[in-house]
Amino acid sequence: MQRDHPKKDLKDMDFFTEYGDANRYKILEVIGKGSYGVVCAAIDTHTGEKVAIKKIHDVFEHISDAIRILREVKLLRLLRHPDIVEIKRIMLPPSKREFKDIFVVFELMESDLHQVIKANDDLTREHHQFFLYQMLRALKYMHTANVYHRDLKPKNILANANCKLKVCDFGLARVAFSDTPTTVFWTDYVATRWYRAPELCGSFFSKYTPAIDIWSIGCIFAEVLTGKPLFPGKSVVHQLDLITDLLGTPSPETISGVRNDKARKYLTEMRRKQPVSFMQKFPNADPLALRLLQRLLAFDPKDRPTAEEALADPYFKGLSKIEREPACHPISKLEFEFERRRVTKEDIRELLYREILEYHPQLLKDYMNGNEGTNFLYPSAIGQFRKQFAYLEENGGRSAPVIPLERKHVSLPRSTVHSNTIPPNMQQPNSTVFGNRQVAEDASKSFRATDTIPGNASRASRPPPRVPTGISIFVLLAVC
Repeated sequence: MQRDHPKKDLKDMDFFTEYGDANRYKILEVIGKGSYGVVCAAIDTHTGEKVAIKKIHDVFEHISDAIRILREVKLLRLLRHPDIVEIKRIMLPPSKREFKDIFVVFELMESDLHQVIKANDDLTREHHQFFLYQMLRALKYMHTANVYHRDLKPKNILANANCKLKVCDFGLARVAFSDTPTTVFWTDYVATRWYRAPELCGSFFSKYTPAIDIWSIGCIFAEVLTGKPLFPGKSVVHQLDLITDLLGTPSPETISGVRNDKARKYLTEMRRKQPVSFMQKFPNADPLALRLLQRLLAFDPKDRPTAEEALADPYFKGLSKIEREPACHPISKLEFEFERRRVTKEDIRELLYREILEYHPQLLKDYMNGNEGTNFLYPSAIGQFRKQFAYLEENGGRSAPVIPLERKHVSLPRSTVHSNTIPPNMQQPNSTVFGNRQVAEDASKSFRATDTIPGNASRASRPPPRVPTGISIFVLLAVC
């Protein structure tokens, strides 16, 4: 027996080296708090890359929240694309039967589109074009996978200073399967009203389509053009009033297709409105951009282009290239079987643990082969990270993110995190993050040359995000 020990000890050492996450990440600071937990900025000591580590506490306290977390981490694993935020790793819990918290490692982005719009009043036409192109490219990938995001808004579009955008926050996303009534999927729709398609304002149609996301992208693009929300409705009725003020009263044919009696009656009795010229509404915009925007904001969803059709619009001449705009294979029903049956907390715990193992290949292999030890506690960073997070929380206050003196700005794309101020120096034209035509042109050239996807399963390697000189802006995707 003694002779076998050296081999066993060596194997254990390798195991602890590979799965000992605690030594891999150096936590820098708390950058956000909310009802979901705490977010810290950290450095991956293996790669030197800055990452964001999000602690989601008491995952299984409410089964609806646990399902939402499972749904999102699964979608982010399946949707690997340069324009969709990436989960780098999920910390291995010490025990699959008893864990309550999970620690998710994301790529760290510098800002979000809401703050970019707010802090920059000199975005160029190159910026406008490049931003819309990336958002539509992400949509094409999602929609060909049969995924509807359902909550697209500027705060859910992360941004770097090199003009790179990434869609985040898939907490409300759903996968549409052809044999499941979509009306079941959308009963819990609670997305931000300002970016909500008309058919969601009044339950207009019996079947929702990917056009709901196309409308949201149109609203976001209009906000990029003007610096202000296009339809800031105070209620559903006010929202419809603002929409019809710009687009005019919908046609009788469109109104006749509205399935909600009250909404149909309201639109029928509405005073007749003529559409406003988009050239008048957006006087300084590229005419080609406005022509595409008008298509994106068609009142009737069947009149809106698909993401693929929008990418082929003349507005993107010289930028669009079909080989850089891949489709995704439709997601298998087996991945989301839990959505189709009644599940317990233990079912979700098992499924979430299985998702975590996707980031730990050797353990996943053991798990799939049935070689998993039932009583073995895996070496885990959770205990150490829990202490570090607690220490940072206690020393930084419980009501707001910790903001050291050298930090200029904080932006978190969640309303649960109270960080809305922009220092005066960030609002000056000479200190804007994106206010340089050359930045947009250089980023676009770099994008054309390097930002490709080899197939649907992997993505091209990219350098760590570039932080503009003198600015430290941290933003993290909110998973739940």
